[in-house]
Amino acid sequence: LYLDRDKHVVHVEENLKPWRVAKVSMRTASVLELPGNTLKSSGTAVGDEIEIALSTAKQPSEATTA
Repeated sequence: LYLDRDKHVVHVEENLKPWRVAKVSMRTASVLELPGNTLKSSGTAVGDEIEIALSTAKQPSEATTA
């Protein structure tokens, strides 16, 4: 995903193979690389706004068991 500074999708490049050159966009402030087929399954498209949230991973002692 190519994102502008407000985290809006300005371009989508799906399943880009390693060592390939992708489109250059002057509106792009950052690029978010995702696993293959993620965009297809999520329906993410140009114009969507992406929320990036950080979370802390639980330590093994914090994990619950069933």
